Amino acid sequence: MNNQEAKLILQAYRPNGQDASEPFFAEALEQAHHDPELQKWFAEEMLINARVQARLETAIPVPATLKSELLALRKTVSQTPWWYQPMKLAASVFAVALLGLGLLLATKKPSQLASFRETMAQRSALMQEHIVFQSHDIVQIKQWLQGQNMATNFDLPTLLQGGTPQGCRLVDWNGHKATMICFMLNGQHMDLFVINRDSLPNFPENGAPQFAEANGLMTATWASGGKVYLLTGGSKELLQKVLQPT
Repeated sequence: MNNQEAKLILQAYRPNGQDASEPFFAEALEQAHHDPELQKWFAEEMLINARVQARLETAIPVPATLKSELLALRKTVSQTPWWYQPMKLAASVFAVALLGLGLLLATKKPSQLASFRETMAQRSALMQEHIVFQSHDIVQIKQWLQGQNMATNFDLPTLLQGGTPQGCRLVDWNGHKATMICFMLNGQHMDLFVINRDSLPNFPENGAPQFAEANGLMTATWASGGKVYLLTGGSKELLQKVLQPT
């Protein structure tokens, strides 16, 4: 046992000598007996504790009936030494703190949809290597995607069918691959992402599009025909117009 370990134990020692016979303190007391530096620290510690105890007893008188009232409240008699109770309490507090931290982290963890939306929006905002395959022909784009073992049985919104495709690429997300097709629609840059719905199984099929901002871009997400679609570009009003049924 070194002095640091001895100090940690002796901090729990009561100044009235009631703990002198406790085995828990024996080794630390022996260390203090043979080490002048530790002995001096221990004497000062006991003096401080005695002064604090005296002030507390003066400031907060103990009722004469307190002991009998406390004993009456006890349902069981614990044989655990008094000095072990703070350690149990500290361990309990630490466990509760860890649990609270875990719950906090779990609460802050983004949902699958939020993660997917953020990743796609980041790719949409990327200027360099925005697309891998460049073409203004949607047929050629689908042929390239088929060569990458990607399905092309997706449905383009009606207004995007009149837009000019710029090219496409694949985007990785959580071990899944999504298709990205870049469009220019009336001078507005828009990206359409398509991924199998199995990658987002909790996303509602055939529901109303969900609009949300991610990475500084407005996005619209919806599911249809076993696919999840995400469209970026422009304002919410523009996205609503593009997705409006004709």
